[in-house]
Amino acid sequence: MNPHHSVIQRYARRFLPGVSGLVLLAALATGADAVEPRLRASGARVESFEPPARIDVPAAAEYLGNRRWVLYGYADCDLHLYVQKDAQGVVERLYWIQSEGYIPSRPELTHAGDYAQSRRLTVGGLDFHLDTWGRALSAPAPADSDLEQVEQLIAAAKLRLPQNMAFVRLVHLPDAAQRKELMLIYAERATTDAVPDDGVVARMRKTMIIERLPER
Repeated sequence: MNPHHSVIQRYARRFLPGVSGLVLLAALATGADAVEPRLRASGARVESFEPPARIDVPAAAEYLGNRRWVLYGYADCDLHLYVQKDAQGVVERLYWIQSEGYIPSRPELTHAGDYAQSRRLTVGGLDFHLDTWGRALSAPAPADSDLEQVEQLIAAAKLRLPQNMAFVRLVHLPDAAQRKELMLIYAERATTDAVPDDGVVARMRKTMIIERLPER
């Protein structure tokens, strides 16, 4: 099973729409002080507030913007996307940086056990859960998912995805309750949608430079 889709399915199983999600969505739209910052982008660098860290992508990568929304009604998400493209406007590589946390009105939700099948990797002083997978363009993004947000940003920039891409996902759980995530995804153009070898992990590590910062 595609591990990214398994995360989407995990959220879908828990989905219970409620007023709390709508209230937070309104707060995000108005920039209310009650909503804490999750990520901040400047040039080719994204700063994470929890955990304190910075992620650098290649200077040649194009920033396509960010989305801040409530995923499935209970996960406050901040997503930033960079891409590198060819002369025809086809994405060659993408750099997807996302921070999320369950909203306070859903205290029962946790990521505990969600990544039990993932490998472990330490990068830049942070411990991550590691997964890789391949994806064909013909596979639709799950409705209302974070992947759908990524595809919308790419379409808004008048760019296109290739027929196949190889993905690497790193997930760090910064809090003891395991209710928050820092997720880093690297994807590159591939010839098939087969699960890639670890060469793609090595290329991610060369192009997405992660550094833990001192606690504030």
